[in-house]
Amino acid sequence: MARHLKPIGGKFCFATNAKSDAWLAETKLSEEKATITKADGWTVLTRATLPGASSWSHQYGNAANTSSTNDTRIKGGMSVLWYGDPGPGQMVNRHDGAVGPISTNGRLFVQGNDSVMAYDAYNGQFLWETKNPGAMRTGVYNAREPGNMVASDDHFFMLLGDECLQYDAATGEVVRTLKIPGAGTKKGLEWGYIAYEDGLLYGTETERVEKASEVARRGKSASISTDRIFAYDVKTGALAWTYQGKHIAHTTVAIGDGSVYFIDASLTPEQRNLMLKEDKSALAKLTGKERELAEDRVKNNDMRMAVAVDAKTGKQLWAKPVDVTDCSEIGIGGGALTLMYHNGHLVLGGANANGHYWEQFLAGEFKRRRLVVLNATKGDKVWAKDGNYRHRPVVVDDEIVAEPWSYDLYTGKQKTRQHPITGEETAWMFARPGHHCGAISATPNMMFFRSKFTAFYDRDTDSGTEHFAGHRLGCWINTIPANGLVMIPEASAGCVCLFSIASTIVFEPREDRMNWGVYSADGVTLPVQHMALNLGAPGDRRDAHGKLWLGYPRPASRAGIDLPLNFKPQYLKGGGEYAYNAESFEIAGHDTPWIFASGLRALTKLEIPVQATNAAPATYTVKLMFAALEGDTPGKRVFDVKLGDKVVLKAFDPATRKGAAVEIFEKVPASELLTVELIPVTGEPVLNGIEILKTNAKEITQGVATR
Repeated sequence: MARHLKPIGGKFCFATNAKSDAWLAETKLSEEKATITKADGWTVLTRATLPGASSWSHQYGNAANTSSTNDTRIKGGMSVLWYGDPGPGQMVNRHDGAVGPISTNGRLFVQGNDSVMAYDAYNGQFLWETKNPGAMRTGVYNAREPGNMVASDDHFFMLLGDECLQYDAATGEVVRTLKIPGAGTKKGLEWGYIAYEDGLLYGTETERVEKASEVARRGKSASISTDRIFAYDVKTGALAWTYQGKHIAHTTVAIGDGSVYFIDASLTPEQRNLMLKEDKSALAKLTGKERELAEDRVKNNDMRMAVAVDAKTGKQLWAKPVDVTDCSEIGIGGGALTLMYHNGHLVLGGANANGHYWEQFLAGEFKRRRLVVLNATKGDKVWAKDGNYRHRPVVVDDEIVAEPWSYDLYTGKQKTRQHPITGEETAWMFARPGHHCGAISATPNMMFFRSKFTAFYDRDTDSGTEHFAGHRLGCWINTIPANGLVMIPEASAGCVCLFSIASTIVFEPREDRMNWGVYSADGVTLPVQHMALNLGAPGDRRDAHGKLWLGYPRPASRAGIDLPLNFKPQYLKGGGEYAYNAESFEIAGHDTPWIFASGLRALTKLEIPVQATNAAPATYTVKLMFAALEGDTPGKRVFDVKLGDKVVLKAFDPATRKGAAVEIFEKVPASELLTVELIPVTGEPVLNGIEILKTNAKEITQGVATR
């Protein structure tokens, strides 16, 4: 019973007697450090924070701007915990790119058109609302505007003009009002940037001269910046320190491990000339296209100053010139320079999260978009490279996920994996089929984003993008993983597409069930070393052995991103793929029964490319998988099976088998194509799966990662 209590505050009360300690042990909540009190003959157990759960306290998860949390409780499958308010009526139009939600200590804070609403993250109970007309910031999707609210476990902070209102997070009552140090000295000043870390509230004194929408429209020259950053002691309300800089970009302020990092324009002409001299000397070693690109970068250089100050005192720790040329404003959509901190490293890059620019990506428009990583202790450059990425990067674990690729945080080495068909080492990548504006959020085990619908990516199994249909995300970031939950406050306001679920949805982890994904892979698909095809399946899926079964037919593909399989099946009239519910359609006789819950009906011929043109013949082990359709009786569908020029099965009838039937044929010869033919004798042939393994080759599998 106790395990059904709401975490963070749920109470279990019972009479104290000789069995009390045994009852407490039966709750199995000791690992949660639950609070237990005994008084007046009663024992009360109060649930605490879930082990492994984390918070999403800032616009990009934390004060370090990583767009990730270390919530290790979120993994595997997702199941709806609750849905409800707020709905679209209170929310900002999705195209305005509004500030995202945040969540700490079991509370969810959502900003609407003219108010902030607080809910219990675990059951959706409304807690409080405070009006804030004029506070909402838009244009965040161009990565130029900072968020205007943060939270600690006990307090919620919201910016309004030149003030920061500090609320009691439980009640919504105002505890204190703080003003920027320069309040009243000049018109148009406002509290621009906000962050909270270790008892200090950070901000910037910003001169607002135009609306955010106008800033976003005008692009690069209008990035929001400040000359002054400061910190307040939250407990006392006293000003802790101020720091005078020069055009500090809000999107480059990040806090971590006792330091505040940012990029400003305090570089001296002498420092700039020295950096340019070094760049020009390096040109002598380059030729051809590399030299042309380097010359262009020298001509259109973007040199700035990376700065670190002590988070407690504001004292400068170091300042180092940094070349951030091509880290931002590259290609259509651009995106302002962004800085993130993680594990002693600073990551510099830049891109917005517009999902319309696939053609430009495939045409190479973003190839020169760079990533630069600095050592956070001294500011020295660790590595820099052209990342060819589409969206705002995410830093999680020891990786920089820069869609669609991933790079090692410490070395810049691109992450690779074994191609599921050729076995070659190719770039790790993921795809978002369908329309997909919006930023990515992540945990060590999973990623969350829009892929037409609400979508997840299991980083452990690496089996493709999974979808929760009927629900869409906003145009920036509104999927926040925290409290051991995945919370998605409504952000589709103004959408006229046919999405049936227009409400807030909160998911909780559950054991894996039907996790169908859309896998993507880079590189060629020939020659085939190993191929596992789940015919008619709704997606791709790994079995318990780590083998990836590719669904066929494939979804609509983008060349070089998704994994296309351009077969040309032939059917009897009216034939095609079919699928049953893999949980309700029971098939005995195989440890992976879902392979047999779908198939190709009335198939007569399937030609599978296995080698390049003019390749020498090779041999393969071929497994063909069959199961009768629901309601089939013996004699209803009988057919011969032919592999290449040889009939390998005569008068085969799936209905005469008990459940799953797997027929194995070794040393089947094939050159360019391996041809499977089903020759009908009675009724329509059916085929559920095909597995092909080149003779003497190894199966391609991936062990399921544990974190």
